[in-house]
Amino acid sequence: MKLKICKPCSTLSKPLLNRYLGFLLFLFAYTMIMERFGGLPSVLTAWRFEIPLLLYLYYYGNLITRKSRFQFLVAAIPVFLLYGVFDVYHLLLGRLLRITEVSELQELFLVMPLKTKGLLFLFLGLPMTGFLLCVQVRRWRPLILGALPLLALLAVVVRGPGFFVTAFETTQKYVDPYLMDTLNAGNNGRFSMALYYEARRKSSLNKAFAYQGDSSFKRRFNRTVDDVRNLGSKGNVHLIVLESFIDPNLFRGVHFSRNPVHPSFNALFKGKEGLSVSPVFGGATPQAEFEVLCGTPAMRELSGVEFDMFTGEKTLCLPNLLTQAGYHTIATNAFLPDFFNSTHAYEGTGFENIYYAREYAPGSETYLSTGDVTGEKYMFDEGLFTQNAAFVENWIRENPHTSLFNYILSIYGHTPHFINTEKRPTVVKMLGKYRDNQLERAANQCYYRTKAMAWFVKELIRIDPHSMIILVSDHLPPLSYGPGTYRKLKYLGKSRDVTHMNRIYVVENGQPVRYDTIHHYDIPQIILNYVGGEKYNPHNPASSDSRSACFDTTGFHEQYMVIMANAMNDESLFFAHHPGNDRIKIK
Repeated sequence: MKLKICKPCSTLSKPLLNRYLGFLLFLFAYTMIMERFGGLPSVLTAWRFEIPLLLYLYYYGNLITRKSRFQFLVAAIPVFLLYGVFDVYHLLLGRLLRITEVSELQELFLVMPLKTKGLLFLFLGLPMTGFLLCVQVRRWRPLILGALPLLALLAVVVRGPGFFVTAFETTQKYVDPYLMDTLNAGNNGRFSMALYYEARRKSSLNKAFAYQGDSSFKRRFNRTVDDVRNLGSKGNVHLIVLESFIDPNLFRGVHFSRNPVHPSFNALFKGKEGLSVSPVFGGATPQAEFEVLCGTPAMRELSGVEFDMFTGEKTLCLPNLLTQAGYHTIATNAFLPDFFNSTHAYEGTGFENIYYAREYAPGSETYLSTGDVTGEKYMFDEGLFTQNAAFVENWIRENPHTSLFNYILSIYGHTPHFINTEKRPTVVKMLGKYRDNQLERAANQCYYRTKAMAWFVKELIRIDPHSMIILVSDHLPPLSYGPGTYRKLKYLGKSRDVTHMNRIYVVENGQPVRYDTIHHYDIPQIILNYVGGEKYNPHNPASSDSRSACFDTTGFHEQYMVIMANAMNDESLFFAHHPGNDRIKIK
């Protein structure tokens, strides 16, 4: 008997088939094009979980929106908008956006230029508004029932993260913990890896309690405290983390009308410049701060930004060690209190006094003022350094027998490198056909910043000749085209990824010294080496031979977990972002 196919059914199935096939083809084409322009890898190979998940999301979009000739496009809006967010984030910052980092987007939005905010609304807000207007909110049954598979998936990630991680690792392509997470996203998909990293983070949070007690790292920490406390003479330490500082001379594929480094700075450090590997590129300054203050890689195992987990409880970081050993420890931040939870983070790492500009912390006791920020938005380094030098000189005069740890975080070089040319006229021009206005502005900022840095170093040497001074860039700025700019212009003469390599300058007892390439997390050990001599040198930071931000960090895992477990305390395991401010004291 010949099977007869219902004509209405056949006419219905054909456009549906075309709709989903077209969705996949467009998705493949989009990801392949974005990969060629520096976006995340193509989704072609992610058939085990990512593609079925995307097809389900597209089906759900069709289910809940009004039928129209453009429904096939409207239903795809959320998927492609999210994919676009992942790709733009990667293009600018060189890494995969994780779910936990969504909570940090408010800080990113805060420092975003008005023009960028407008573009964000245009390309994200308007399409999403259009999609929401097409949702049939009165048809609650498909709206709710259709969402059940997604809600069940999210429930497993949240309530059973260990099960999700095990199931994912068993069924998906191998997730290499030492491979860049963007490459893992190429193997398994953007959404899939975002869910996996979130489940792994929550699973690690559940294990954090075990690290709050005694441990081998805690015992080593306490022994070092005793050793430093028993030293007869302890030199002062000045550690300056420079927001988005870049040395334009490291670009081999571009020329400038003059040396962007000021002659006075060049005279100080010529031949003594060093390099340090930052955990981040383009943003997330607190990740760099975490490493330089706590001496362990910022693994993002418990949060996208470790500082966001700090509650103010003391943990086992360098400022706490030095405070217990008899140092007076101060932190000066040139930007907003609680930007990336900095007040709790600084208190948790062990600083005794925390200073913000009075314009940002009205009524607080502070020595700092932003000065005139007209046309630049962010406090200029010269004003920051001048005020800090005066404060330090006065403090040393009044406390001659107490050692000082003076930590500074600047803000001036932040993207998009605003510069008031009336106060700081353009002195450096990019030569050649390649144009990047942000790089040219950064080069001019470098000229004026290095002038201020040279003055500050000389002033500190005058005030405090027997001390250590470290100036290090937190991370490289994204410039106009993210990592692509660095590859195209051959940063450090390389075409491979060297976007985690940052300038570091070290002065010991008035003399600039050069270290071989280190990592940001080596800085606390270098400081302890200086304070106490080679007997406090369990490993030689300068011998670190990894030049990549992605390498085996298992040797640091216990230290990382102990530091984070004590920083979070029990409360923060349930309140992961921005705990209350009632216990913090800001100077």
